[in-house]
Amino acid sequence: MKLHQLDLNLLLAFDALMTCRHVTRAAEQLYISQPAMSHALNRLREQFADPLLVKTPQGMQPTARALKLHAGVQQALHLLEQQLGEMEEFEPQRSDRRFVISTTDYVECVLIPPLISRLKEIAPQIQIEIAILRDQLPEAELANGEIDLVLGFDEYMDVPRYLCRETWLQEPLAGLVQQQNDQVGEQLDLTQLIALPHVFHSPLGTRESMVDRYLTQHGLQRRISANSQSYLSAAAIVSQTDHLLVLPQKVASMLAGYWPLRMVALPDDMPCYHLNCVWHPAQGEHPSVIWLRQLMQQLLVK
Repeated sequence: MKLHQLDLNLLLAFDALMTCRHVTRAAEQLYISQPAMSHALNRLREQFADPLLVKTPQGMQPTARALKLHAGVQQALHLLEQQLGEMEEFEPQRSDRRFVISTTDYVECVLIPPLISRLKEIAPQIQIEIAILRDQLPEAELANGEIDLVLGFDEYMDVPRYLCRETWLQEPLAGLVQQQNDQVGEQLDLTQLIALPHVFHSPLGTRESMVDRYLTQHGLQRRISANSQSYLSAAAIVSQTDHLLVLPQKVASMLAGYWPLRMVALPDDMPCYHLNCVWHPAQGEHPSVIWLRQLMQQLLVK
């Protein structure tokens, strides 16, 4: 089908129908009559040669073709709204906007506490919700605005080119050992690094990290005795054993201040993590999202 063959108003009707899954409620959403929405649905079915929405005992359910079409239609409508509508002014001190950030426990530990503290001063009604980053980037949620930003390391993210990405921080790695472990000096060489048993912090449940790939390049392999998806549980294990935990330096410093742990330096050529911020081009240029990104970047470099 060519674009000139389609009444673009039908795309608004299609989006409302897919969102509401109910003809009357979709009509109310667009401020048109129920018969007009039924007529629009019939025209859509003719245009796409597909029933699109079918009646079931559980209500109207979309077909596979409708689900596939809807993602693209939503994105197109968001882009049109952004281009045709005037960008509303964002006043953080008066806003009660809720931002959703998908990220790992690194950002929860390092960035979210100072962010909440700063928001209390300059934008007390703004809310921050954290969605845990999984092994798949939440592309659909970024596209429809359910998630505003994704923050994570290169280690965990394969970012498609159509998404916007900025590297905010290069984070060196450090080691943590039990405070009373006098067998470990202030810096580990490769031999000492692989001689110690390791606790592996793996927030996404992966089986290896850049540390393992680095060691493989040197023909070496470390001994992992325990896996943990939480910095706190990994730190608790190390505080009571002779194990080593390798993690980003900022988190290592923070944990060493709360637990009986001691930071140790790693080999100088150990790779760094790159903390990235990712957003969707249809959503991320709203003044409120730009403001939040700038604020978070300022807090990271302090």
